[in-house]
Amino acid sequence: MKGIAVSKGVAIGKAYLLDSTKFCIVKHQISELETEKEVERFRQAIEKTKLQMTEIKKRAEKIADKYAVILDTYSLLLDDDILVNETIEKIKTHKTNAEWALNETLNNFLKLFDNINDDYLKGKKDDLDLLVQTILKNLIGHSQESLSEIHEPVIIATHSLSPSDTIMMPKNFVKGLVTEAGGKTSHVGIFAAALGIPAITGVKALTSKTNSGDQIIVDGIDGEVIINPSNETMKQYVKKQENYRKYEERLLANIHQLAETLDGHQIKLLANIESNQEVKTLHKFGVEGVGLYRTEFLYMAATTMPGERELYEDFKQVVQEMDNRPVVIRTLDIGMDKQFGDIRNDNEVNPALGLRGIRLSLAKPQLMADQLKGILRASFYGNVKILYPMISSATEIIQANTMLEEAKNHLRQEQIPFNEDIEVGAMIETPAAAICIDHILKEVDFVSVGTNDLIQYLLAVDRVNESVAHLYQPFHPSVLRTLKNIMQSAENADKKVSICGELGGDPMATMLLLGLGKIDDLSMEPHAVPKVKKVIRTIRLEEARQLADDVLQMSCPNEIASFITNAMRVRFPEDFDRDLSFEEKSNPA
Repeated sequence: MKGIAVSKGVAIGKAYLLDSTKFCIVKHQISELETEKEVERFRQAIEKTKLQMTEIKKRAEKIADKYAVILDTYSLLLDDDILVNETIEKIKTHKTNAEWALNETLNNFLKLFDNINDDYLKGKKDDLDLLVQTILKNLIGHSQESLSEIHEPVIIATHSLSPSDTIMMPKNFVKGLVTEAGGKTSHVGIFAAALGIPAITGVKALTSKTNSGDQIIVDGIDGEVIINPSNETMKQYVKKQENYRKYEERLLANIHQLAETLDGHQIKLLANIESNQEVKTLHKFGVEGVGLYRTEFLYMAATTMPGERELYEDFKQVVQEMDNRPVVIRTLDIGMDKQFGDIRNDNEVNPALGLRGIRLSLAKPQLMADQLKGILRASFYGNVKILYPMISSATEIIQANTMLEEAKNHLRQEQIPFNEDIEVGAMIETPAAAICIDHILKEVDFVSVGTNDLIQYLLAVDRVNESVAHLYQPFHPSVLRTLKNIMQSAENADKKVSICGELGGDPMATMLLLGLGKIDDLSMEPHAVPKVKKVIRTIRLEEARQLADDVLQMSCPNEIASFITNAMRVRFPEDFDRDLSFEEKSNPA
């Protein structure tokens, strides 16, 4: 069975089937006199869930900072007006039991996620569902199956895993995880990656085809699950498991070498982060700075709107930890379909094309001022840059830079130090920005290409919509021509170019990207750095340019993808040829 590989490696062992069946919620009518009791019962379930989440977070901090940080979202949702107040309103209005009212609120809440065009935020949809199931268990008084009772090595197979599930499981006995629900950005993937447990999500019909005790293989490299494999298959995967372990050791052996081609062309490899907690672990991957600090989590995980002071303290911590390496902080890129602080708008029919990114910041001057002053104050402590998201014209940059100058003047009057020459960049993620790149380059010091949104907007494809996901093609000729034009325009204007979307961290695309034009840095999830660095250190720029020239002559996306895949497999069999074992492919040197 196929799924989404969210944590690399190969796990082999006995399946432990965890029952995560959802409750069948039945509607019960109650009398007027009973409504207040029912509301109180609901409030008690919320408070009990809050205490559970607090305890879970304490235990999570011992596992991994990033995993603990994402649990703040759960606490925030438990205080959310929509989740709590709407449920109470439904209990009172419909004179019904709390379980039914909460389930109705959940369904309304989940519809909001359907309109979000951001993969990261969409990944939180499953997490929200899991949180509500936890509240329902507390309402019903359901005692949950205890994973702490596992006393032998197993691979957990289930529909979904709640945060309490992941915290309770004995880490020394869990060799792998596989779930029907979840995606790359759900908490399961982050948890598994933090512990180095092979994991796959999104495996359809998993629980109906798996029994506890079945022999199971979880291939977190290629996203495959094999139940009751033959002896021959088992031997192959035991070998693959050991060879992948050796392969990872080799990748990390020279991790602090420069990302430089054989003919001396150097690229900086930077990290995409979403929490100040993550910077502590970047050095082990050989990261040379932060290319994209997503600030959205600071807002979504806060009970009150973060102000200048809170933002400054957070940014300062990141900047000091990076010790003068570049730190690119993106101003808020969140749509009005999400509620945070006192900002809320339920009227966004299509948030992807609505008031999001720079549009929201320009429409909320105080919101923008706090961000800019927080970033400026942190710039005194290191190499900080500002990045404006969702730009569609040079006018927006001019407006934002005017607000930046006002923020600088305010700090000057307060005699607060900052970097007067702080660099400003624009995200190139809309077709408008890509087409008018020459106008934009006149107003900024650098550009950063957000390939995820750019590809979706260019191709008019939502890649998390199952009906059209196959049409999301990063190697589409229009995407490659657009990238080449951006790079060429930036080189002509003597401005730096960064690529911070998913394509930047895909080693299959690394050689092609270098061949398309001059790139100064690639920014990616930290764990992707070693493989990308290996590709860069073993090629010549001229070879990359030849590959790009060949590809640009092709008109069919599938032909291009096949050509690149074959070329990379021939050149890097150890990394990309999945038909051979790692041992057979590895080069002793």
